[in-house]
Amino acid sequence: MNIGFSVVTQDKGVDFQLFQPSISDRPVLVTYSQAFDCSAVCMGRLYYRHELLPKLASRLPKNFLSECESNYAALALAAYWQFGFKGLEQLEGDFALVIWDAKENRLIGIRDPMGGYPLFWTESNGRIALSNSLSSLLDLLPHRKLSLDYLAEFLMIPGPVNERSAEGCVYEGIHRVLAGTIVSINISTRRSERYTYWNWLERMIEPTTDCLEEISQQYAELLGQAIRERICGRTASHLSGGMDSTAVSLIARDLIASGAGEAPLHALSLVYSQLPGLAREMPYLETVLQQEKDIVPHRIPADDLLDFDSFTNPPPHDEPYAVLWRLGMDRAIVNAAAKFGADTMLTGLGADEMLDVQPFYITNLLRQWRFRAAWTEACKWSQTDNCSPWGILYPFGIASLFPAWTRGLSEILLRRSHPNLSKQNDWSIPPWILPGFTRRQALRSYAIGNARRIYRSCNSTALSFAISSIESRIGDVIRWSVAAPQGIAIAHPFLDVRILRFCLGIQAKLKPEPGRMKPILAEAMQGILPDQIRNRPRKGQFNEVYYLGLARNLENLETTIRQAPIDDLGILDKDILIRYLREAALGGAHVRQLHRLNLTLSLIRWLCMQKETKNLIL
Repeated sequence: MNIGFSVVTQDKGVDFQLFQPSISDRPVLVTYSQAFDCSAVCMGRLYYRHELLPKLASRLPKNFLSECESNYAALALAAYWQFGFKGLEQLEGDFALVIWDAKENRLIGIRDPMGGYPLFWTESNGRIALSNSLSSLLDLLPHRKLSLDYLAEFLMIPGPVNERSAEGCVYEGIHRVLAGTIVSINISTRRSERYTYWNWLERMIEPTTDCLEEISQQYAELLGQAIRERICGRTASHLSGGMDSTAVSLIARDLIASGAGEAPLHALSLVYSQLPGLAREMPYLETVLQQEKDIVPHRIPADDLLDFDSFTNPPPHDEPYAVLWRLGMDRAIVNAAAKFGADTMLTGLGADEMLDVQPFYITNLLRQWRFRAAWTEACKWSQTDNCSPWGILYPFGIASLFPAWTRGLSEILLRRSHPNLSKQNDWSIPPWILPGFTRRQALRSYAIGNARRIYRSCNSTALSFAISSIESRIGDVIRWSVAAPQGIAIAHPFLDVRILRFCLGIQAKLKPEPGRMKPILAEAMQGILPDQIRNRPRKGQFNEVYYLGLARNLENLETTIRQAPIDDLGILDKDILIRYLREAALGGAHVRQLHRLNLTLSLIRWLCMQKETKNLIL
């Protein structure tokens, strides 16, 4: 562990250990403060401090108020000292925070609603410890045992989820502080309490108008504020030529030019010349780079950055990472940012989930027995998407209408037939998982539960799907495992909770219309984005990168499977898995249908890493 913190109880108090790169005169990612018989350590950054500080200023000593202006841990401590847990709930940012309250004799851990940085805790041998690093807590355990429940849930993830939405971790005996949650542990009684302070439905903010122009203006203001809050020190921005990353980059350019952060803005771009599909993206990218004088471009040759290359030497990560196979691209961008000493890297992640809205309202029409209206809407969308009306009605209506029994029935049929990869979907139990493990861990119940959570967590299917999309973004392996060790804070303005709350309100108020891609963002970016990008079609896919990478790494992947320390776990049939891996390398299915295969390979690689570091003892 080379960045973060550990807090461990000792015989005579609590020991705070801070770890971070020694970079002088640059913003730091770990801050510490001590006052009011309390101590605090914060990993990450707090935003909108100019709104919080005036609420605290009247009762703070002047010297401590000055510290709060530059020290995130001090600001959090001040909020807690004055308002208790309610003060902690007012913190906004990407952070994991621990406070030791000596008067109350308790340790408090809290994470922001999007889980910017991890936080784990354990109690063992009379000691309580909290840390950003799960591996740092393993040494405190009397023994190390993998959680089969965790592994089962991981293998049944319905999409690229960053973090499990449960306290249990991959190792038994270690607990996760969930995003948007406060954990309070009394050191004397060893009693722990959890307070979930964040609920997306309760926090939703509906627009006061249904006028697209007015809503877009409000959105533009929120996005500008979110970007301003995240600019810190020497700032880079991932610029791909898509609408989202370009919007963030150009707004950041203007803010930096006006005095926010350190000029100039650096733009990091993956460039392709040999892969035909992705090479078509280059004109959009060059539209920006060739015209902007206030942006320093960094073009990263990417034709040879293929999927699964990262399996050769992946960065340490505490728990299995669902998108490990594509980590090479992110690592290349972060490494490029580190070369010129970036403190912050902005991205365009998060806009798709909230702004590229799909017609899930058709499900609600079917629930209301309005079949003719549902068919009419499906026909309208199919004309725009150039497909059959059934190509809209089924995925956005019928399939999500009865997720519990339709997924279960589909799974039964698929399981019996041992389908090829083209028959796999988000609810399938892959044929390489042993039947005994499937029964013992009730894998089918995970599929049904996932379907219910995605489509039926609230009365509106569209809102339920949107909240599920937000929750899939909770946690950030790239931020923690790749960027933080190099002293870089990755920031996603589109995932600012103020923006997400507003976007949920938009979805509750406005019905999406087919045609224009991301109309709210396109309208909000008039005069900022070039029209070529503002009105562009959807971006190209990375299928070329996937299949070329799978073919190039096929032999190494097979070797990894055969040598993986999984036989005693009773989870997988290695021979069947290799057979399907070879089928995938021949292009036997669409990339989306290979999700279960990708999850399994990512899990196997993680298990191999645990054996290499001697964390795994079977």
